[in-house]
Amino acid sequence: MKYPLAMVNKLIDVYGPDIACDYDIACAFSKTLASSSIGPLASENRFKLVLGWFHGYGHNALCQTEWHPRNVKGMGRADFEGCERVFSASNAIAPLTRHATRFHRHQAIEQHFTFWDEDRFVALSTYTTSFWLLSDFVIRSIYTKSLPRSIGGNS
Repeated sequence: MKYPLAMVNKLIDVYGPDIACDYDIACAFSKTLASSSIGPLASENRFKLVLGWFHGYGHNALCQTEWHPRNVKGMGRADFEGCERVFSASNAIAPLTRHATRFHRHQAIEQHFTFWDEDRFVALSTYTTSFWLLSDFVIRSIYTKSLPRSIGGNS
């Protein structure tokens, strides 16, 4: 378990205190972390481990109570399954590259993730733009309703 411990150490080093990390076996790994040399560092920086939303349901009820993100204060609505979505989408290229040469397999993987990144960027831009337009509409409607009728409001 040295790689997850190195990951926790790096996360704390880069992001500082009060962060959380998803790990499919957070319940078991928490014991390893606590008894390791970086256990005190993780504790003093209030480092939290959680299960991914989907993976959490594979654990028993007692484990879910302590480690599932919906039960851990401060986790908000994050599902911690972003990597799973990427891996799931990349499964589509497996049958296409099964008989490809090493070069063409690498080329297909590179192209897949390039398009994946572009699609996410477009989706994020579209979401941000629509959210800004909605916010602008709400602010303008509130502002005009609060103005006297002679200035342009509905009062």
